[in-house]
Amino acid sequence: MTTQEQHMASAGPNEPQQSGEQLRQMLPELNPARPTIAEIARRAGVNKSTVSRALRDDPSIPQATRQRIQDLAAQLNYVPNASARHLNHARTDTIALVSRALNLDTGAGSADPFLVELLAGIADEAASHHFDVLLVRAEEGERELGVYQRILGGRHADGVILTDLRPNDHRLAYLCRHRYPHVLFGRSAEDLAEARLYPYPWAEVDNRSGARIGTEHLIGLGHRRIAFIGGGDTYHWERDRRAGYREALARANLPYDPRLCIPSGISQKDGYLLTQQLLSWEEPPTAIFAISDVLAVGVMRAALDAGVQVGPAFSVIGFDGLGLGSYLTPPLTTLRQPINEVGRILVQLLCAVLRGTPPEEPHVFLQPELIVRASTRGY
Repeated sequence: MTTQEQHMASAGPNEPQQSGEQLRQMLPELNPARPTIAEIARRAGVNKSTVSRALRDDPSIPQATRQRIQDLAAQLNYVPNASARHLNHARTDTIALVSRALNLDTGAGSADPFLVELLAGIADEAASHHFDVLLVRAEEGERELGVYQRILGGRHADGVILTDLRPNDHRLAYLCRHRYPHVLFGRSAEDLAEARLYPYPWAEVDNRSGARIGTEHLIGLGHRRIAFIGGGDTYHWERDRRAGYREALARANLPYDPRLCIPSGISQKDGYLLTQQLLSWEEPPTAIFAISDVLAVGVMRAALDAGVQVGPAFSVIGFDGLGLGSYLTPPLTTLRQPINEVGRILVQLLCAVLRGTPPEEPHVFLQPELIVRASTRGY
Protein backbone atom coordinates (compact mmCIF):
# COMPACT_ATOMS: atom_id res chain seq x y z
CA MET A 1 0.00 0.00 0.00
CA THR A 2 1.38 3.41 -0.94
CA THR A 3 1.75 6.27 1.54
CA GLN A 4 -1.18 8.04 -0.13
CA GLU A 5 -3.35 4.87 0.11
CA GLN A 6 -2.41 4.49 3.80
CA HIS A 7 -3.42 8.08 4.47
CA MET A 8 -6.76 7.62 2.70
CA ALA A 9 -7.40 4.35 4.51
CA SER A 10 -6.73 5.92 7.89
CA ALA A 11 -9.27 8.70 7.33
CA GLY A 12 -12.39 8.37 9.43
CA PRO A 13 -15.81 7.80 7.87
CA ASN A 14 -16.74 11.46 8.18
CA GLU A 15 -13.40 12.83 6.93
CA PRO A 16 -13.21 13.78 3.24
CA GLN A 17 -10.53 11.83 1.43
CA GLN A 18 -8.05 14.02 -0.47
CA SER A 19 -6.78 13.23 -3.93
CA GLY A 20 -3.09 12.99 -4.74
CA GLU A 21 -3.27 16.35 -6.56
CA GLN A 22 -4.80 18.05 -3.53
CA LEU A 23 -2.09 16.65 -1.29
CA ARG A 24 0.64 17.86 -3.64
CA GLN A 25 -0.82 21.37 -3.58
CA MET A 26 -0.70 21.38 0.23
CA LEU A 27 3.01 20.47 0.36
CA PRO A 28 5.71 23.11 -0.06
CA GLU A 29 7.81 23.04 -3.19
CA LEU A 30 10.83 20.88 -2.73
CA ASN A 31 13.03 22.69 -5.23
CA PRO A 32 11.83 26.27 -5.61
CA ALA A 33 13.82 28.48 -7.94
CA ARG A 34 16.11 30.55 -5.72
CA PRO A 35 16.47 34.23 -6.59
CA THR A 36 20.08 35.27 -7.11
CA ILE A 37 22.06 38.46 -6.68
CA ALA A 38 22.17 38.68 -10.47
CA GLU A 39 18.34 38.64 -10.60
CA ILE A 40 18.10 41.35 -7.94
CA ALA A 41 20.73 43.44 -9.78
CA ARG A 42 18.81 43.11 -13.07
CA ARG A 43 15.54 44.22 -11.49
CA ALA A 44 17.16 47.05 -9.53
CA GLY A 45 19.16 48.29 -12.51
CA VAL A 46 22.52 48.09 -10.71
CA ASN A 47 25.53 45.79 -10.81
CA LYS A 48 25.97 42.70 -8.62
CA SER A 49 28.65 44.33 -6.49
CA THR A 50 26.25 47.11 -5.51
CA VAL A 51 23.61 44.55 -4.53
CA SER A 52 26.10 42.57 -2.46
CA ARG A 53 27.24 45.66 -0.56
CA ALA A 54 23.70 46.95 -0.10
CA LEU A 55 22.62 43.65 1.45
CA ARG A 56 25.53 43.97 3.91
CA ASP A 57 24.25 47.47 4.74
CA ASP A 58 27.49 49.03 3.50
CA PRO A 59 27.27 52.80 4.18
CA SER A 60 29.16 53.55 0.95
CA ILE A 61 25.90 52.75 -0.88
CA PRO A 62 23.36 55.59 -0.62
CA GLN A 63 20.63 54.91 1.92
CA ALA A 64 17.82 55.14 -0.64
CA THR A 65 19.56 52.64 -2.93
CA ARG A 66 20.27 50.28 -0.04
CA GLN A 67 16.65 50.38 1.06
CA ARG A 68 15.34 49.79 -2.46
CA ILE A 69 17.62 46.78 -2.96
CA GLN A 70 16.84 45.33 0.48
CA ASP A 71 13.11 45.72 -0.10
CA LEU A 72 13.42 43.99 -3.48
CA ALA A 73 15.42 41.13 -1.92
CA ALA A 74 12.70 40.70 0.71
CA GLN A 75 9.97 40.63 -1.95
CA LEU A 76 11.85 37.91 -3.83
CA ASN A 77 12.50 35.94 -0.60
CA TYR A 78 16.22 36.13 -1.31
CA VAL A 79 18.37 34.06 1.06
CA PRO A 80 22.15 34.39 0.67
CA ASN A 81 24.11 31.26 -0.06
CA ALA A 82 26.38 31.20 2.98
CA SER A 83 28.78 28.58 1.63
CA ALA A 84 29.32 30.40 -1.63
CA ARG A 85 29.73 33.74 0.11
CA HIS A 86 32.35 32.41 2.48
CA LEU A 87 34.19 30.70 -0.39
CA ASN A 88 34.19 33.76 -2.59
CA HIS A 89 35.06 36.34 0.04
CA ALA A 90 36.99 34.24 2.58
CA ARG A 91 34.51 35.42 5.20
CA THR A 92 32.66 33.57 7.90
CA ASP A 93 30.22 36.32 8.95
CA THR A 94 31.15 35.34 12.50
CA ILE A 95 32.87 37.23 15.30
CA ALA A 96 34.49 35.50 18.25
CA LEU A 97 34.32 36.49 21.92
CA VAL A 98 37.07 34.99 24.06
CA SER A 99 36.32 35.12 27.78
CA ARG A 100 37.74 33.57 30.92
CA ALA A 101 34.27 33.87 32.49
CA LEU A 102 33.36 30.73 30.55
CA ASN A 103 35.88 28.84 32.70
CA LEU A 104 33.98 29.34 35.94
CA ASP A 105 32.33 26.41 37.68
CA THR A 106 28.59 26.94 37.27
CA GLY A 107 27.90 24.02 39.59
CA ALA A 108 29.54 25.92 42.43
CA GLY A 109 27.39 28.97 41.83
CA SER A 110 30.27 30.88 40.26
CA ALA A 111 28.87 31.54 36.79
CA ASP A 112 29.38 35.18 35.85
CA PRO A 113 26.12 37.03 35.12
CA PHE A 114 28.23 39.92 33.84
CA LEU A 115 29.07 37.81 30.80
CA VAL A 116 25.38 37.16 30.12
CA GLU A 117 24.57 40.88 30.03
CA LEU A 118 27.64 41.67 27.92
CA LEU A 119 26.84 38.86 25.50
CA ALA A 120 23.27 40.10 25.10
CA GLY A 121 24.54 43.44 23.80
CA ILE A 122 27.12 41.78 21.55
CA ALA A 123 24.65 39.27 20.09
CA ASP A 124 21.94 41.87 19.42
CA GLU A 125 24.31 44.25 17.67
CA ALA A 126 26.03 41.43 15.76
CA ALA A 127 22.66 40.21 14.46
CA SER A 128 21.86 43.70 13.17
CA HIS A 129 25.07 43.49 11.09
CA HIS A 130 24.27 39.91 9.97
CA PHE A 131 27.04 38.35 12.07
CA ASP A 132 26.94 35.27 14.28
CA VAL A 133 28.83 35.13 17.58
CA LEU A 134 31.29 32.37 18.46
CA LEU A 135 31.92 31.93 22.20
CA VAL A 136 35.43 30.72 22.97
CA ARG A 137 36.68 29.57 26.33
CA ALA A 138 39.95 31.25 27.29
CA GLU A 139 42.97 29.14 28.14
CA GLU A 140 45.63 30.18 30.60
CA GLY A 141 49.39 29.89 30.73
CA GLU A 142 51.30 28.41 27.82
CA ARG A 143 48.13 27.25 26.05
CA GLU A 144 46.57 30.71 25.91
CA LEU A 145 47.90 31.74 22.50
CA GLY A 146 46.73 28.43 21.05
CA VAL A 147 43.13 29.69 21.28
CA TYR A 148 43.89 32.61 18.99
CA GLN A 149 46.01 30.49 16.69
CA ARG A 150 43.05 28.15 16.18
CA ILE A 151 40.64 31.01 15.51
CA LEU A 152 42.99 32.71 13.08
CA GLY A 153 44.48 29.63 11.40
CA GLY A 154 41.13 27.89 11.00
CA ARG A 155 39.34 31.05 9.87
CA HIS A 156 36.65 30.38 12.45
CA ALA A 157 35.81 34.08 12.73
CA ASP A 158 36.40 37.28 10.81
CA GLY A 159 37.48 39.10 13.95
CA VAL A 160 37.70 38.71 17.71
CA ILE A 161 36.71 40.60 20.85
CA LEU A 162 39.28 40.33 23.64
CA THR A 163 38.49 40.79 27.33
CA ASP A 164 40.52 40.95 30.54
CA LEU A 165 43.41 43.04 29.25
CA ARG A 166 46.60 43.11 31.29
CA PRO A 167 50.01 44.79 31.20
CA ASN A 168 52.37 43.41 28.54
CA ASP A 169 49.58 41.30 27.08
CA HIS A 170 51.28 38.97 24.60
CA ARG A 171 47.96 38.30 22.82
CA LEU A 172 48.04 41.81 21.39
CA ALA A 173 51.50 41.42 19.84
CA TYR A 174 50.40 38.16 18.22
CA LEU A 175 47.20 39.57 16.70
CA CYS A 176 48.91 42.76 15.52
CA ARG A 177 51.74 40.78 13.95
CA HIS A 178 49.21 38.77 11.93
CA ARG A 179 47.03 41.85 11.26
CA TYR A 180 44.01 39.97 12.54
CA PRO A 181 40.98 42.22 13.08
CA HIS A 182 40.19 42.65 16.77
CA VAL A 183 38.82 45.04 19.37
CA LEU A 184 39.46 45.22 23.07
CA PHE A 185 37.12 45.41 26.04
CA GLY A 186 39.64 47.34 28.10
CA ARG A 187 42.63 49.40 27.09
CA SER A 188 45.85 47.98 25.67
CA ALA A 189 48.22 49.70 28.11
CA GLU A 190 48.07 50.99 31.68
CA ASP A 191 49.01 54.47 30.53
CA LEU A 192 46.00 56.05 28.81
CA ALA A 193 48.07 58.12 26.35
CA GLU A 194 49.96 54.98 25.29
CA ALA A 195 46.72 53.04 24.98
CA ARG A 196 45.34 55.62 22.55
CA LEU A 197 48.23 54.82 20.19
CA TYR A 198 47.17 51.18 19.84
CA PRO A 199 46.29 50.45 16.18
CA TYR A 200 42.99 48.69 16.92
CA PRO A 201 39.92 50.10 18.72
CA TRP A 202 38.98 49.55 22.34
CA ALA A 203 36.14 50.40 24.70
CA GLU A 204 36.40 50.61 28.45
CA VAL A 205 34.52 51.70 31.55
CA ASP A 206 36.38 54.12 33.84
CA ASN A 207 36.97 51.64 36.65
CA ARG A 208 39.26 53.94 38.62
CA SER A 209 36.78 56.81 38.68
CA GLY A 210 33.95 54.44 39.59
CA ALA A 211 35.80 52.94 42.57
CA ARG A 212 36.79 56.38 43.77
CA ILE A 213 33.17 57.60 43.62
CA GLY A 214 31.93 54.50 45.44
CA THR A 215 34.52 54.85 48.20
CA GLU A 216 33.75 58.56 48.56
CA HIS A 217 30.09 57.62 49.00
CA LEU A 218 31.01 55.38 51.93
CA ILE A 219 33.28 58.03 53.42
CA GLY A 220 30.43 60.53 53.14
CA LEU A 221 28.30 58.22 55.30
CA GLY A 222 30.92 58.49 58.05
CA HIS A 223 32.82 55.25 57.45
CA ARG A 224 36.53 55.30 58.24
CA ARG A 225 37.38 51.58 58.22
CA ILE A 226 36.43 50.51 54.71
CA ALA A 227 37.52 47.11 53.43
CA PHE A 228 38.13 46.59 49.73
CA ILE A 229 37.90 42.94 48.72
CA GLY A 230 38.24 40.82 45.60
CA GLY A 231 40.05 40.67 42.31
CA GLY A 232 43.81 40.53 42.09
CA ASP A 233 46.68 42.35 40.45
CA THR A 234 46.58 40.74 37.01
CA TYR A 235 44.15 42.78 34.93
CA HIS A 236 43.90 46.51 34.26
CA TRP A 237 40.35 46.71 35.60
CA GLU A 238 41.35 45.14 38.92
CA ARG A 239 44.26 47.52 39.36
CA ASP A 240 42.15 50.51 38.40
CA ARG A 241 39.39 49.76 40.92
CA ARG A 242 41.90 49.31 43.71
CA ALA A 243 43.68 52.53 42.69
CA GLY A 244 40.36 54.41 42.80
CA TYR A 245 39.73 53.13 46.33
CA ARG A 246 43.14 54.29 47.53
CA GLU A 247 42.75 57.62 45.78
CA ALA A 248 39.48 58.30 47.64
CA LEU A 249 41.12 57.47 50.98
CA ALA A 250 44.02 59.82 50.23
CA ARG A 251 41.67 62.65 49.26
CA ALA A 252 39.86 62.25 52.60
CA ASN A 253 43.19 62.09 54.51
CA LEU A 254 42.37 58.56 55.67
CA PRO A 255 45.26 56.12 56.15
CA TYR A 256 45.56 53.14 53.84
CA ASP A 257 45.50 49.91 55.85
CA PRO A 258 46.78 47.02 53.68
CA ARG A 259 44.98 44.52 55.94
CA LEU A 260 41.65 45.99 54.77
CA CYS A 261 42.56 45.57 51.11
CA ILE A 262 42.25 41.87 50.27
CA PRO A 263 43.24 41.17 46.64
CA SER A 264 41.61 37.78 46.25
CA GLY A 265 38.25 36.26 45.43
CA ILE A 266 35.78 36.46 42.55
CA SER A 267 32.79 34.31 43.55
CA GLN A 268 29.88 34.52 45.98
CA LYS A 269 31.63 31.92 48.13
CA ASP A 270 34.79 34.02 48.21
CA GLY A 271 32.79 37.05 49.32
CA TYR A 272 31.16 35.01 52.06
CA LEU A 273 34.41 33.58 53.45
CA LEU A 274 36.30 36.88 53.28
CA THR A 275 33.49 38.69 55.11
CA GLN A 276 33.39 36.01 57.82
CA GLN A 277 37.10 36.63 58.31
CA LEU A 278 36.71 40.43 58.46
CA LEU A 279 33.78 40.30 60.90
CA SER A 280 35.78 38.08 63.27
CA TRP A 281 38.37 40.81 63.85
CA GLU A 282 38.48 42.65 67.15
CA GLU A 283 37.98 45.88 65.20
CA PRO A 284 36.09 44.88 62.04
CA PRO A 285 35.45 47.25 59.14
CA THR A 286 32.20 49.20 59.13
CA ALA A 287 31.87 49.04 55.34
CA ILE A 288 32.92 46.70 52.55
CA PHE A 289 33.54 47.66 48.93
CA ALA A 290 33.31 44.44 46.88
CA ILE A 291 35.10 44.56 43.55
CA SER A 292 32.02 43.06 41.83
CA ASP A 293 28.31 42.57 42.47
CA VAL A 294 28.78 38.81 42.44
CA LEU A 295 31.28 39.06 45.28
CA ALA A 296 28.94 41.46 47.13
CA VAL A 297 26.22 38.79 47.17
CA GLY A 298 28.46 36.61 49.34
CA VAL A 299 29.37 39.59 51.51
CA MET A 300 25.72 40.32 52.32
CA ARG A 301 24.91 36.69 53.04
CA ALA A 302 27.82 36.45 55.48
CA ALA A 303 26.63 39.61 57.26
CA LEU A 304 23.11 38.19 57.50
CA ASP A 305 24.36 34.90 58.95
CA ALA A 306 26.47 36.82 61.48
CA GLY A 307 23.47 38.84 62.62
CA VAL A 308 24.89 42.09 61.21
CA GLN A 309 22.27 44.38 59.69
CA VAL A 310 23.37 45.76 56.32
CA GLY A 311 22.61 49.46 55.92
CA PRO A 312 24.08 52.72 57.28
CA ALA A 313 25.96 51.16 60.23
CA PHE A 314 27.46 48.33 58.13
CA SER A 315 27.43 49.29 54.47
CA VAL A 316 28.08 47.14 51.41
CA ILE A 317 28.69 48.37 47.87
CA GLY A 318 29.39 46.41 44.69
CA PHE A 319 30.52 47.17 41.15
CA ASP A 320 28.84 46.27 37.83
CA GLY A 321 25.17 47.13 38.25
CA LEU A 322 23.89 43.63 37.54
CA GLY A 323 20.16 43.03 37.67
CA LEU A 324 20.51 40.65 40.63
CA GLY A 325 21.53 43.53 42.92
CA SER A 326 18.06 45.06 43.02
CA TYR A 327 16.57 41.75 44.27
CA LEU A 328 18.84 41.31 47.28
CA THR A 329 17.69 42.08 50.83
CA PRO A 330 18.45 44.88 51.25
CA PRO A 331 18.95 45.95 47.60
CA LEU A 332 22.61 46.49 46.73
CA THR A 333 24.26 49.87 46.18
CA THR A 334 26.52 49.53 43.16
CA LEU A 335 28.49 51.22 40.41
CA ARG A 336 26.50 50.46 37.28
CA GLN A 337 28.43 49.78 34.10
CA PRO A 338 26.56 50.25 30.81
CA ILE A 339 27.26 46.60 30.03
CA ASN A 340 24.77 46.17 27.19
CA GLU A 341 25.95 49.39 25.56
CA VAL A 342 29.58 48.27 25.82
CA GLY A 343 28.71 45.05 23.98
CA ARG A 344 27.05 46.99 21.18
CA ILE A 345 29.94 49.44 20.90
CA LEU A 346 32.49 46.62 20.67
CA VAL A 347 30.62 45.07 17.73
CA GLN A 348 30.28 48.45 16.00
CA LEU A 349 34.01 49.06 16.36
CA LEU A 350 34.85 45.59 15.04
CA CYS A 351 32.52 46.00 12.07
CA ALA A 352 34.27 49.26 11.21
CA VAL A 353 37.63 47.44 11.27
CA LEU A 354 36.27 44.67 9.03
CA ARG A 355 34.93 47.24 6.55
CA GLY A 356 38.27 49.00 6.49
CA THR A 357 36.66 52.28 7.59
CA PRO A 358 38.26 53.68 10.78
CA PRO A 359 35.63 54.60 13.40
CA GLU A 360 35.24 58.27 14.28
CA GLU A 361 36.12 57.49 17.90
CA PRO A 362 38.29 54.35 18.11
CA HIS A 363 38.83 54.62 21.86
CA VAL A 364 35.62 54.79 23.91
CA PHE A 365 35.82 55.63 27.61
CA LEU A 366 32.49 55.25 29.44
CA GLN A 367 31.59 56.41 32.94
CA PRO A 368 29.92 54.16 35.54
CA GLU A 369 26.93 55.45 37.52
CA LEU A 370 26.53 55.27 41.30
CA ILE A 371 23.20 53.60 42.14
CA VAL A 372 22.43 54.16 45.83
CA ARG A 373 20.19 51.57 47.44
CA ALA A 374 19.41 50.32 50.93
CA SER A 375 22.69 48.45 51.47
CA THR A 376 24.30 51.84 52.22
CA ARG A 377 21.43 54.20 53.04
CA GLY A 378 19.24 51.99 55.23
CA TYR A 379 15.60 51.01 54.91
